[in-house]
Amino acid sequence: MTSAEIQRLRAEVKSDRSAFDLRLEELEGLEPMGATPAVLAQVAVALHHAYGAVEAALARVARLLEGSVPQGADWHQQLLHTMTLEIPSVRPAILARETADFLRKLLAFRHFFRHAYAVSWDAEQLASVRLAARAARAPLARDFDALDEFLARLATASIG
Repeated sequence: MTSAEIQRLRAEVKSDRSAFDLRLEELEGLEPMGATPAVLAQVAVALHHAYGAVEAALARVARLLEGSVPQGADWHQQLLHTMTLEIPSVRPAILARETADFLRKLLAFRHFFRHAYAVSWDAEQLASVRLAARAARAPLARDFDALDEFLARLATASIG
């Protein structure tokens, strides 16, 4: 892999991080408890998109550093799990287990969102997932900062 590919990955992950943060900022003004159905739908969409941004970043990392993303019906869960593992001579663990635990709640909601066609949104469920998303913010930022440092070192090493 070239330095340019690594630098592109850094830029893409940065963009995905920004998308996650923007979705969380949207959620700051949206309180699910006692909200109208329209506000609950807004919360649900923001949570869905927040997780999608994180998953996009993790999939990009897997594709470039490992050569592929996990396959199969449970590839979303596998991706989260493999990102908690160090792969010797390839990459460090990308996510701390704590971060992955918060993200699993978002992943479960994403799955529900994608398959809930005729469901009224539950304010308590949305409040709980919103809390998990907020709790993921700081550990995810730490993990992505560490990833960026690793990628910066990797890009420098690939030049020489």
